Amino acid sequence: MKKTMKKMLAMLLAVAMVGVMLFGCGNSGNSGGSDSAGDKGDAAEDGEKTYKVAVLIAGLNAYFEATREGANQAAEEYGLELTFYDGGWDAETQLSQMEDCITLGYDIIALAACDAEGIVPGIEAAKEAGIPVVTFTNAVGSDESGMVDGVVSFVGQNEVTTGKLCAQMAENLLGEEGGKVVCLEGVAGTFCQIYRAKGFEEGIEGTNIEVVYSQVADWSKETAMSIIEDCISSGLEFDLVFCQDDGMAAGAGQALEEAGLKDKVKVIGIGGSKDGFKAMEDGLIDGDTFMSAVEEGHTAIEVCNKYLTGEEVPERTELVQVEVTLDNMGDFEPEW
Repeated sequence: MKKTMKKMLAMLLAVAMVGVMLFGCGNSGNSGGSDSAGDKGDAAEDGEKTYKVAVLIAGLNAYFEATREGANQAAEEYGLELTFYDGGWDAETQLSQMEDCITLGYDIIALAACDAEGIVPGIEAAKEAGIPVVTFTNAVGSDESGMVDGVVSFVGQNEVTTGKLCAQMAENLLGEEGGKVVCLEGVAGTFCQIYRAKGFEEGIEGTNIEVVYSQVADWSKETAMSIIEDCISSGLEFDLVFCQDDGMAAGAGQALEEAGLKDKVKVIGIGGSKDGFKAMEDGLIDGDTFMSAVEEGHTAIEVCNKYLTGEEVPERTELVQVEVTLDNMGDFEPEW
């Protein structure tokens, strides 16, 4: 009987060891699905450590799919292991994911925040745990620099500058006479929603352009259509719609087209997406911008790798939106 018990115990221990081997080096789970790039495991064949990077995105949309593509390309180049977390555009969810990443002991966190202020406690906790944070796309904090204690670097555009670019585009479209503007903004509380609006407002100072109505449309084409339909039915007079992305711009343009007003009202978008470029070709959008989302994702992970390998990284790596018109559309390739 004792021999039989010893054999059974030995078998159980063997099964347990196999379980550790199978699951001990796997990717951490998350609420939004994940994939990873880099196949070296915890240690490369040459003995170098494979760094594990948590990539927290604000929510699922076409833009973040493009940044994810660039991030995965960089991870393959540098031999990093990425795990993606989808915040679902919910500040509490993303903060909880941040806490999970700290517990799991990632080497670095790449963060595109759902809420500029709501995620700050998570960044503070990461710093206390010795985990650096690189922000990208959506910066954090209450200062337009997007830098808070615990963030080692930010990769993305200057949102105030982008807003001012759109103000200049509006001035060009409306001329010296100016006009009345409806502003459709992204998800409330995101850094880009706050500071694109600020840049546009600063950009129209001293002109004859007046913002008569502003509303968040949550980056949604359908929501933008509904808001513009309501503006039209209410009798609100306006000459231009400024949208903080070109998905919303396409929706605004479609609503104006269906109401027979598109020839009277101009529409500006941001982003240079496939839908945005198509809407420009169809006459629904009058001005757009372009910045590479793939490059943004790639650069964010490249900065993570530099930090992890001891290279000096800049506090900010700024990417720039450029104006797109029907005349120069052919110079750009939409990515999302």
